Amino acid sequence: MKRIASLFTLGLAFTLSVSVVAQDNSKYGDTEEQQLECMESLSVYTSFKKQKNYDDAYPGWQKACKVCPERVKEGLYIDGARLIKDQMKKTKDEARKIVLFDSLMHNYDKRMDLFPTTKKKPNNRAYIMGFKADDYNRYVGDEVADTKVKAFEMYKESLDGMKEKAAASTFSGYYISLFYAWKQAEGEAQKKYNEDLYTDYLMLQDYIDAKIKNNTSEEEEEEDASAEKEIERLLKARNNIDEVFVTIANCESMIPVLEAKVAASPDDFEVKKKALRLMNKKECNDTSFYLEMAQAVDAQEPNASSKFSIGILLAKESKYGESLSYLEQAVEMCGDCPDLETYLLKAGQVSSVLNQSAKARGYAGKLLKLNPKSGEAYLLHGDAISSTTVSDRVGGRSKYWLATDYYNRAKNVDGTLSVRANKKISNCKQQYPTKEDIFTEGLKEGTSYTVLGESTTIRIR
Repeated sequence: MKRIASLFTLGLAFTLSVSVVAQDNSKYGDTEEQQLECMESLSVYTSFKKQKNYDDAYPGWQKACKVCPERVKEGLYIDGARLIKDQMKKTKDEARKIVLFDSLMHNYDKRMDLFPTTKKKPNNRAYIMGFKADDYNRYVGDEVADTKVKAFEMYKESLDGMKEKAAASTFSGYYISLFYAWKQAEGEAQKKYNEDLYTDYLMLQDYIDAKIKNNTSEEEEEEDASAEKEIERLLKARNNIDEVFVTIANCESMIPVLEAKVAASPDDFEVKKKALRLMNKKECNDTSFYLEMAQAVDAQEPNASSKFSIGILLAKESKYGESLSYLEQAVEMCGDCPDLETYLLKAGQVSSVLNQSAKARGYAGKLLKLNPKSGEAYLLHGDAISSTTVSDRVGGRSKYWLATDYYNRAKNVDGTLSVRANKKISNCKQQYPTKEDIFTEGLKEGTSYTVLGESTTIRIR
């Protein structure tokens, strides 16, 4: 009874649809008979499809393909891919799977030929190619020679045409197939793929960032094409790309590739920016090439990150005066950026090395205001106090009492700093005045004493 009722509903829906489109039905065929047969076939299979009754939708779709003009609508081919894949999933007959796979590839090719461009997607062929690559990659086994290389070539065509508008699966599919193509290749081909694995990583990250920022979904291929689901797909794609990048990227292998890339295009500023970003990503910041790239980027697009990068490398070379200048600019240009805590700490540490104690204490104070639980800030504060010249009644040694207070606070808020803090406290204790020293000045152990405007406790060696 349910089946009869369902067919009755379909028939009624078809009758209504015919009356609505009667005024313009030429796209359904050349004759009235063909038009009616085409519209009926489309109505029947799409109704089953909307109910997710794909088993009944599939033969209806096949009939629509036979009786309707090829260009009746692009949706016929979008639905076809979904229905064919459903049949492939359900059958255990390997011979039938092969036939269905050939039909799936033909379906994609036909769609690209008939709808290479649309109003919504001017480069629709490239968009479709990404989904063809997905399914080729999914269904063709790795035992078939050059599977990943062929998939990569399809993904590349899609990505070159769509760029940041490509599907999420195209982003990750491109990078993963590139990785496998690199593993399978030899000689110059492998070298080229190796270069692409580094530079294309950043390109894909930029594309994904742009698409997330736009927060829109164009994935009509997906059953759930909501913007929220698209964000999930993009984040998953980014994670998959990151996993591959982490497995291949190391400073030893990356630096020569980047040096060659820059040497091949010495005037290409974007290549230098990408090289610097990759080195920052993997913390490959202890080479002259890194400094060269950081300075090149800073000269053309100065920002907090480039200033900080140069400052850190100069500090590693013990060029502390030059380093502090860059680090101070990083702090100033950062404003309230997410990296401000790191910039303040490094600027303070270099100030302390230069014995610019007041400046170091100033940075430590700003850091503690930003993060009251920063153990590193307390250590910095203690170091700055230890190197400050003070005038007191015990030969300037009262500063070590106050420094000890800060070192104790450091290990109290961050237990991982205990070893460093205790070593500094031990050094301070060796500088405390003796019992005779404080007795001579009329002072008493354990009582309070003001140093540099702060209250501390009198201690003896």
